[in-house]
This record gives sequence, structure tokens and C-alpha cells, in this order.
Amino acid sequence: MKDNRRKRRRQKLIVCNENDVNSVETAIANENAELPMGRALWKIDSMDQKTSEQFSSKEFIMRDLSLERTRLKLKELQSGFIDDMEEKMQRVLADVIKEVGNPENDQKLFDESLNCLDKMKPTREGTLPDKQFLTRNSLLTDLFEIKHIRTIYHIFVAILIILFLNTLIYDLTDTGRPKFGFGLILWNFGDIKTVIMIWICMMAGVFSLYLMFHFYASNRHKVPLKHLKLWDQCWLVAFILYVCALLYFPLASLLEHNLPPASSLIVLMEKIRLMMKSYAFVRNNTPKVLAYQPKDSNNDKQSHSPCPGFSQFLYYLFAPTLVYRDSYPRTDSVRWRVVAWSFTEVIGIIFYVSFIFERLLKFQFEHFGKSRVESKDVIVSIFNTMMPATLAMLCAFFCLLHSWQNAFAEMLCFADRMFYKDWWNSTSFSTYYRTWNVVVHDWLYTYVYKDFSENVMPNDRVMPKLMVFAISALFHEYILTFTFRYFYPVMLFMFGGAGVALTFVQRKGAGGNIFMWLSLCMGTGLFLSLYTMEWYARINCPKELGYWADLIVPRSWTCNFMKQ
Repeated sequence: MKDNRRKRRRQKLIVCNENDVNSVETAIANENAELPMGRALWKIDSMDQKTSEQFSSKEFIMRDLSLERTRLKLKELQSGFIDDMEEKMQRVLADVIKEVGNPENDQKLFDESLNCLDKMKPTREGTLPDKQFLTRNSLLTDLFEIKHIRTIYHIFVAILIILFLNTLIYDLTDTGRPKFGFGLILWNFGDIKTVIMIWICMMAGVFSLYLMFHFYASNRHKVPLKHLKLWDQCWLVAFILYVCALLYFPLASLLEHNLPPASSLIVLMEKIRLMMKSYAFVRNNTPKVLAYQPKDSNNDKQSHSPCPGFSQFLYYLFAPTLVYRDSYPRTDSVRWRVVAWSFTEVIGIIFYVSFIFERLLKFQFEHFGKSRVESKDVIVSIFNTMMPATLAMLCAFFCLLHSWQNAFAEMLCFADRMFYKDWWNSTSFSTYYRTWNVVVHDWLYTYVYKDFSENVMPNDRVMPKLMVFAISALFHEYILTFTFRYFYPVMLFMFGGAGVALTFVQRKGAGGNIFMWLSLCMGTGLFLSLYTMEWYARINCPKELGYWADLIVPRSWTCNFMKQ
């Protein structure tokens, strides 16, 4: 009987939870009240034992429930963690399978059709797309992350070291002292103080253009309507005079001081760059000025000027682009190590080209004009020049369009660094011309081809294309003519003549790419050979014609060249 009562009491305690402590005490009290009076003494004697058992049972129940809750919570967390990990792993595996199953995604970088992402969709029907600036690296910057492509870079560095050793050994055996190519470099970049002074004067002229345009834009709305056309025409004439002055005065100073070739090239290229930037700035902002209508203000405050701020203009002057925008995509910070390495590459390439000319090109032409030269010797020299000339062309591309542009882009936090595309994969010269120099191509497309197609010759694509080639060829020839001080229209013929004809030759696949490279190597070799022959002919041959005739007629045609 006693055991049965204890069993019932324990069963009641087991079913209780930690929140039912009072109910447990009540149950024990009720049970004791039902016992016979004869058992009262037993209850009193065993009170301490019952109380101890009661509290032991409560502690056991509470601990057991706490452990059970903890176990359930851990199981729930474990289940959720496993589910999350399985879901994430499934997504990762799906992405990997998708990339592996679609190898064409890896070809986007080299796909010619996808390389046109720098153009926005036209906003109006009948118009061509505009240039779009995006955040992206130069193509070679991304390719050099691949170790196989990086090895090609290392090969060119190894060739530079070999040329350096070749020059060093030749200097030691020939003159007894090393020159390291400094002689040719110092001569080409001579009179650098004059170059800096000319550049400062050109920059002052460009700043004066901004002040004039700001005055024109800020005061145009104040001019009476009947005088508005005259106002616009006067400022148009002023801009034309500015362009003429920019073309003439730096050139006159260059000729007066008789600057050497590299220094002359710096002045001429910088002058053309500033002229293109000036035109782009005026061309982009003039429509805004013409459409500008000042808003009435109750506070009689001046409305905002339609002319961009000077800081925007100043940033644009040094940004590595020729197409004007009020703002460009920017990076967060300047990586000065990248800037330093880019300028180091520029210096290294200058020595590279110097070694190429001294060890591979100079000896073939320096005696031309001193004695009679047969046509077979000329042909052999031209073919011997093709590979060094191609190497020099690749060096010039890497120096000007990769290292130099990326250095300034990094210093100015300029994020769009697509200065060229994969021109080496081109299968036609039309593609090559569009991808070789994107900086100049964008300017020609935006301000020549697009304007002529939309405003001058609608529905005509051939004439605007010919205009682009004509302007490009003329300015290339202008730079070369005043760099070397003679007119020898090899570039004009190759670029404006044969170059235009080759754009209509369309070949696909490996055959087209081989044809492009073959034509490029042969054309570069022929171009460099003819200009070098003319250079040494004017050194070694006496003048036989008048001043103006001698500037126009190649002296190599009247000297000891090409005689049987």
C-alpha cells in the first residue's frame, strides 16, 4: 500500500515541468490529507526525507528539460546550417557547370561583336550611337593575368636584355667605352627646355579658349534677338582663328629652334591633341549654350551658366580621352606603384627603340647616298628592315597606347581604360583601323563620321568614311613632314590610298588574320625604309633643287639611289 502511494506520487512529479512547482506541492499536500490518522506520525518522521526527494525530483526535471531544449535547439541549428550549405553548394556547382558548359563566355573578351560595348543605343531614330564610358581595364592588363600571355611579355623583356648586351659589346669593341644607346636618345630629345616653353604657351592658349567660351556662353542670352546670329558668327570666327593660331605658332617656334625629331614629334602631337580636345569641348557644349534658357528667379540671382566648370575642363585636358563629357567613371584611389611601373615601361621602351635603330636599322642605311646604290640592294634592305620595323611598331603601340595612357588614367582615377581593342586578332583592315587606336578612333567617329552622317550627308556611309581617312591621313602626314623637315607622302599614300582600298577586302578566319599581319609587317618595313633612305639622302647628298622644290621632291630620287 505504501509502495503504491509512493509510485503514484513519483508519477505526478515526473509529468510536471519547471513552471508547475506549486502544483507539485499542492498534489503532495492533497495526498497526505487523504492518508489515515494512524499514519500521521510516519508523515512527520519522514517529512525531511520527502522534502529532500521533492527538491531532488524538481532539480532533476528542470535539468532534464533544459538539456532537452538545448538538444532540440542544436538539432534545429544543425539542420538549418546543413540546408544553407547544401543550397549554397548547389548554386556554386550550377555556376561552375554553366561556365564549363558555355566556353563561349570566355571568348567575350576577344569577340569582335562584343567589343562594341563602348557605344550606347541611339536616343533618336536615324542617329548613330554615342560613345559610352565604362569602368574597365585595358585589354593587355587583363591578359597579363594569364601566365601564358605574361610569358610573351617576358620574352620581349629578354629581347631587350639581348639588345642591351649586343649594344654594350659592340660599343666596347668598337670605341672602347659603353654608350648604352644614350647618344641617339639624347640627340632625339634635345633642347627639352624649348619644348617645355612651347607646351606652356600652348596650354595658356587653351585656357584662354575656356575663358572666351565661358564669356560667350554666360552672356549669349543677354544679346538682343536681332543681333544673336551676328554674335554667334563672331565667336565662330574667333574659334577658327584660335585653331589656326594653335596650328601655326608652335610650328613656327619648332622650326625656328630647329628641334630634333623626337622633340619635334612631342610638340606636334601635343598640339594636335590639344586642338582635338578644344574642338570636342566646343562641339559638345555649343548645343547646350544654344538651347539654354535662363529661368526667372524671384531672388534676382543669376541662373547657372551653361558652360561647364573650370575643374571639369581641366580634368578633361589631361584625361586619356579625346571625347568630352562633363563626368567620367572614376576609380576609388590612385595606385602609385602602377603609375611608377607604367612610366618605367615608357623609359624602357625608349631604350628598346634606340637599341633597335642602332643595332638593326642604322647600319643598313647610313651609307646611302655616299655611293651608287643598285636596286637589288634597296630591295634587300627593305626586307631586312621588316622585322625590326614591326618590333619598333609594337614598341610604339605598347608605349603610347598602353603604358603612357594607363599611367595618366591611374593618376587621374580615370576608370575607362579601353585605349585599344584586340587589333591583333583582326581579319580585315577595316577592323584593324577601328581597334588599333580607340582614343583617336572615338574622336573621328564622334566628331567627323557621326556628324557628317547625321548632319551633312544623311543616309550616306561611304563619304563620311572617306572623310575620316582623309583627315587622319592628312594630319599623320602633317606630323611626319614637320618632324623630319621634308615632304615624302609615303604615309599619305599607304594610309589614304592603299589603306582605304584594303578596308573593302573582307577575309574571315586565320587566312584574313595572316593577310592582315603580312600586309602590316611589309607596309611598316617599306614605310620605315623609305623614310630612313630619304633622311640619309638629305645628309649625304647635296641640294640640287630650289628651297621649296627641295622640300617637296624627295632627294633620294635625284641622288645616287635606284641607279643600275
